[in-house]
Amino acid sequence: MSKIIHERNVGAIMRDGTTLYADVYRPDGEGKFPVLLQRIPYNKEFLALATLVLDPVAAAHKGYVVIIQDVRGRFQSEGDPFYIYKNEFNDGYDSVEWAATLPYSNGNVGMYGLSYMGMTQFQAAVTRPPHLKAIFPITWGTDVFMYRGGALELGLLQSWSLATIGPNAVVKAKRGKEDFIEEFMTLINAIDHIEDSAFNQLPIKDSEWLKLGDGYAKFVEDILEHDTYDEFHQKISVRGKEDQVEVPAYCIAGWYDCLLGGNLDHYESLKHKKKTKLMIGPWAHGSFLPTVGELHFGLSTSSMLLELKTDLTSLQLKWFDHWLKGLKTDIMEEAPVKLFIMGENKWRNENEWPLKRTNYTPYYFHSQGKANTKDGDGTLCTTQPSKDFYDSYVYDPNNPVPTVGGNHLLPMYYQRGPVNQESVESRKDVLVYTSEILKESLEVTGPVKVVLYAASTARDTDFTAKLVDVHPDGKAYNIADGIIRASHRNQNESAPSLIEPNKVYCYEIDLLATSNLFKEGHQIRVEISSSNFPRFDLNLNTGEAGRDSSRINQATQKIFHSDQYPSHIVLPIIPR
Repeated sequence: MSKIIHERNVGAIMRDGTTLYADVYRPDGEGKFPVLLQRIPYNKEFLALATLVLDPVAAAHKGYVVIIQDVRGRFQSEGDPFYIYKNEFNDGYDSVEWAATLPYSNGNVGMYGLSYMGMTQFQAAVTRPPHLKAIFPITWGTDVFMYRGGALELGLLQSWSLATIGPNAVVKAKRGKEDFIEEFMTLINAIDHIEDSAFNQLPIKDSEWLKLGDGYAKFVEDILEHDTYDEFHQKISVRGKEDQVEVPAYCIAGWYDCLLGGNLDHYESLKHKKKTKLMIGPWAHGSFLPTVGELHFGLSTSSMLLELKTDLTSLQLKWFDHWLKGLKTDIMEEAPVKLFIMGENKWRNENEWPLKRTNYTPYYFHSQGKANTKDGDGTLCTTQPSKDFYDSYVYDPNNPVPTVGGNHLLPMYYQRGPVNQESVESRKDVLVYTSEILKESLEVTGPVKVVLYAASTARDTDFTAKLVDVHPDGKAYNIADGIIRASHRNQNESAPSLIEPNKVYCYEIDLLATSNLFKEGHQIRVEISSSNFPRFDLNLNTGEAGRDSSRINQATQKIFHSDQYPSHIVLPIIPR
């Protein structure tokens, strides 16, 4: 087909009478075509985001109608002030069914998109609209529970809410009002100085930007008030509703993506369905480039040349060709799981996740009591400690360990992905445990956790853990990390509880998952500390949350490694 029709602001009326507006790209020709729908809060006309994972013009040339719709309360669409994910179940259902009835639609609808636009797919799928035939979620949201191990993902919540959602929210709330310019400029100043206006603000709930735009960020206040996975989160979430999802789903995640944990948990609940596929690359959030952080993983990870076979748009069209057009493609004959093995920098086909052949192996912490910094005496090996030793450091919330790389969504001047940890490992409040130089390569693929025996002088505090690959030149690149808030140590229980000062507790720190080949000549390293800021909010060491308080104490932490208290990391070793 040689010509494409591009229609702007095509209205869809929701069940409550609200009109949502979309841009439509469709073939200029006779006949009816399947529809690909993306529901976006970031402006359907901002092509850098609206077309990031799929080229609508290319899809239209391949015989698809592509609809990119502003969600309720955003940009051209009508509706109450935007509230994260709240209306996307019903609006998703109504939008799919509206798309199916358009005069140029053949009634077969697929959905696509990443991040927020990934969760809107699952929210629609949960409601089972009759004409939704397949989805293609990429690094998708699963809920609004922005907590890891009880710690608030401060950088994610505030960067997204302030800088991404804020400008249009304030414009919609204040356009034509006397205080419009004043409020808008106040917001811009807050974005430009986000460290002072948001990250360093205590108490968090007193941040001035939360009051702008007639309280556009009410959802932020609600998330701050709900730090356990209670009914508030369960209602919005798509997790726990997996049995309601019947459509085929091709899921893409990233080893350095801020949504990795939710993605893998959600996929594992979906994996019993034969029509579900998973691909995990080395990517950070919203970036499908061969270079991530400070490492280059090769052109096979580029969205332009995935697996050196295809591009991301073509992969999606191949999926939809099968499910929406009924064409004979080989996509269902491909492996159900595709993993990128970092370090080796190769893709590999698998039949499941996690891998059944995994050998979960503990690597124990050792030292003579001086594991502080990379120049200390901390070691890591598979032999369990027999002597009673501990390492200690002082955690000062006024001087937290800074975020250096990792699975975050901070402003772009905070580098994401693998970054040399030298600056972190030179700090006295970071314990470093390093293996001997590997005599042969070791593959670590799967979920990773640290079992930590620790005591603190505080009533509440945090412990962080980081898995690191040390290269022969001494550069140390982060692979996976996690955090646990002491008061949330029993995460299966709904109510947090403070700890008794100086008492030893066992903490499990979830480092999510990875796939990395620690090559011959490299070393395996684990870092232990108590902060990763501003990715996670500060624990004030007082028993009070930074949401409500600005009172700060220092805390002395002790990390034990002995026969009684064998602190260790559990690595998912894959035989080779």
